[in-house]
Amino acid sequence: MPKYSFSCASVGMNCGFEIVNADSEEELLEMLKIHAKSSHGVTSIPPELLAKIKQNIKKAGKYSFSCASVGMNCGFEIVNADSEEELLDELMVHAKMSHNLSSIPPDTLNKIKQNIKVM
Repeated sequence: MPKYSFSCASVGMNCGFEIVNADSEEELLEMLKIHAKSSHGVTSIPPELLAKIKQNIKKAGKYSFSCASVGMNCGFEIVNADSEEELLDELMVHAKMSHNLSSIPPDTLNKIKQNIKVM
């Protein structure tokens, strides 16, 4: 199971507060609501800040992906990458060498990101 982490500094707050190893995004957000209220006086997190927070939540675990999960019939898989970034970098090498792509189209990249597994 992936673990979830977040730091206030990642959204520009001058605050050293961090949450590490939460079991779910929901658990992390509940803990963050308590911190926001007690330390920052925020009783309700505005939608734009919540979106920024969600973009900065980090998942820890091993990342894997299979081209078959997005309809490619090449048999390529990546398993046990340490981060989504590492997985996407390696996938780009595969896309260039095996599929002659100089870049991954944005719609395909979104589909890929939706099919990345974190264990």
